[in-house]
Amino acid sequence: MKKALITGASSGIGFEYAKYLNHNGWSLDLVSHSEERSKKAREFFHNSSNNYYHFDLSKKDSVLELLDKVDCPDLVVANAGITLMSKAGESSSLQRDELYYLLCGGVIDLIEGLVPRLKEKDASRIVIISSIGAVTPMPKSSLYASAKSGIYSYGRSIGEELANDNISVTISLPGYVKTNAHKRAGLDHLEKKIPFWMWVSAEKVVKMTEKASKAGKNTIIPGLAYKLIRPFLGMDITSKAWKMLNSRK
Repeated sequence: MKKALITGASSGIGFEYAKYLNHNGWSLDLVSHSEERSKKAREFFHNSSNNYYHFDLSKKDSVLELLDKVDCPDLVVANAGITLMSKAGESSSLQRDELYYLLCGGVIDLIEGLVPRLKEKDASRIVIISSIGAVTPMPKSSLYASAKSGIYSYGRSIGEELANDNISVTISLPGYVKTNAHKRAGLDHLEKKIPFWMWVSAEKVVKMTEKASKAGKNTIIPGLAYKLIRPFLGMDITSKAWKMLNSRK
């Protein structure tokens, strides 16, 4: 039985990834910060081969403890994260430190800790859930975007490096995904302001990401709309439109 390690596994993309793999006969190590949401996931799966862990992955000690407890998986899905909207100069040092570690530094620590064991397998895969924000400006979300950009760059680089060790690395760059993450971050106004065609379901993100990973692709942008606008990302007109869509009235 193949084993997958999924962080942020009790909601959103992580939970959909767990559902998808569970349906296909995988054994799962599911990591969540929320004990309540993790309990719901446990009740949903009814699978004795799954393991459940509660860790705050914005803390280095938690990542190190997780590495000590889990067996080496065949697939790593680094998904844990939060959305933070903060104007430049208005975040605290603690907010920045925790956000950067959760979205970037901690992902690197987790993967670096697993790579020596992954190399011992005949073949293994790493999936990193980044964001479309890694490749386009996100005013008032600069910390989030820059952390996602950092892990995107790391993933692309190790993907080239680990190919000869039969370890594939795929970075997924979703745009607006239909999860509760925006609501928890106080960004529920986006549900009304962002056009319907810019939203992608978590299920679709998982299916497209997993397909790309199995095919050995380094990068995937889930959703047709985002594939079409990718050549225009970073242009002034695109950045102005993005800023307008994200603003509060």
